[in-house]
Amino acid sequence: MATVAVLSLLFFLAPAMSGCFNTYELTQEEFAKLQGSDEIPLAVDSKGGEKLLVDRDTPIYVRSVGGRRYPLTPFNFKMTSSQLVASDRDTLLAISDLEDYEVDLFSDTQTILLISAGVAVVAGLIVITAVTAGSKSFDQ
Repeated sequence: MATVAVLSLLFFLAPAMSGCFNTYELTQEEFAKLQGSDEIPLAVDSKGGEKLLVDRDTPIYVRSVGGRRYPLTPFNFKMTSSQLVASDRDTLLAISDLEDYEVDLFSDTQTILLISAGVAVVAGLIVITAVTAGSKSFDQ
């Protein structure tokens, strides 16, 4: 039973080990600010009006018209009127082929809730096992 509890714990906590992220869409103009800056972290506005703080470790992406998501390194790419170049990722994309510009920010609340739910499930399994186990006897 201990094996089941450990496997359940790992199953529920595996996504939390990387954390939960909220994805925010940016306009092309706001995303272009992330090419390079003297001021890091840099505040940008999402399409929804939220102020986002982007630093060198913030995951950022562009999404092509076909839906493929390309990761970029903040402050280490170049956008012109016709193309986006990220030499550290060997990425060269036509601006006309890009549909969305995205920033992923870590969500403390969602991560804590996910971990709490995993712990509650494992604790519940242990309690149910203990209650239903009863005593065993080899006497017949």
